[in-house]
Amino acid sequence: MSPFSGQGGLGGSGMGLATLIMPASIAVFILSRPSGPIRKLIRAGAISPETARRAKGVDIPREYVLGPYARLGVACRLPDGRWYVDRRRDRLIRFMMFAIILVLAAACGLVVWYAWDAFSGSKAPS
Repeated sequence: MSPFSGQGGLGGSGMGLATLIMPASIAVFILSRPSGPIRKLIRAGAISPETARRAKGVDIPREYVLGPYARLGVACRLPDGRWYVDRRRDRLIRFMMFAIILVLAAACGLVVWYAWDAFSGSKAPS
């Protein structure tokens, strides 16, 4: 019998798959777009040192909101105060965050799966 079956599983193959896929799809939705300040810089075309823009010029009123992105290497500040986005680094950071969330979601799905079997009194799948 399939581990996703109705007897001792997670209530049918649809429910079992949803337990594993839903957290991953939420993560994809959240990580599919860059966050606010980074998105504003990208829309303004600030994606290289040559096209860098000032924060106030792209409707970012407080420059300190770019600080966490600068620490990650996504937003880069030039000595003259202009900012640009390192697109390669931005994609890498978002991919790493997606991978971490996916692994955590899969681990949570497995914990729920095995806990469900333990509480329902059936044998855990092998």
